[in-house]
Amino acid sequence: MSTGHELPASFTERDPSPFRDGATEDRAAWGKLCNLQRRILPRVAPSVPGYQQVLAYRPSFVVTGDYHDFFCRPDGRTALFVGDGSGHGPAASMLMAMMRTILHTHPDLHREPGETLTRAGRMFHQLVPSDLFMTGVYLLLGGDGRVSWSSAGHHPPLRVSRTGQLEPIDLTSVGHVLGFASEEEYATITWQCGPGERLLLFTDGLWEARSRSGEKFGRQCLFDYWAGAVKLPLDEAVGELVARVVAHLEGAEFEDDFTVVGVERQG
Repeated sequence: MSTGHELPASFTERDPSPFRDGATEDRAAWGKLCNLQRRILPRVAPSVPGYQQVLAYRPSFVVTGDYHDFFCRPDGRTALFVGDGSGHGPAASMLMAMMRTILHTHPDLHREPGETLTRAGRMFHQLVPSDLFMTGVYLLLGGDGRVSWSSAGHHPPLRVSRTGQLEPIDLTSVGHVLGFASEEEYATITWQCGPGERLLLFTDGLWEARSRSGEKFGRQCLFDYWAGAVKLPLDEAVGELVARVVAHLEGAEFEDDFTVVGVERQG
């Protein structure tokens, strides 16, 4: 079972919209780029036996540096990738396009999560200037609740039990960002998830969202909410999370893209 949606981008007076303020030719070009990116990014998560997935994402600019994708592998397992290109706007969107190309045109890369990021990271390092990078987490959904993941400079998945107990967060297994070093090797972490357990993958634009007074929504608010939302259906839990972040803004605009993927193990 899966669901997902894209939230519309909006722009502040400090950051004029190329759709609204640019010349006619510029608006047309931006529109084509925006439509292209929307077409290559999944709008919904695929159905995966034994799991429910819910996707929500929102660009802060016309195009996004956030990258989410799903890979149905020949062995029957499904993998998902959530990442964030450095910077904002067009430059960041180029990084996500590079990573998408790597993951889609080299099927032999899709192995265990750590090996996948190691191989993809070497290729990405060869393609980008040394001052650019991308974070990412690659998660593999296996049979009988076996879930494995690897992280390159990205927050690990939040894991919560069906009773609302949040798994302690261990950052020691998180490797450097993709593009940092060609010799970087990434570790694979394996969990055995029981029915009702949930995972949350997200980019930092969610918890870094600032109110008009400059206060961030914060990681702790995110952690507390995810642990307390276990009684809600997964799609409602993800939707309410986004709604709470929007309410925290107090009418301010998002300064960064955000992506959220909720996963629930079903019995």
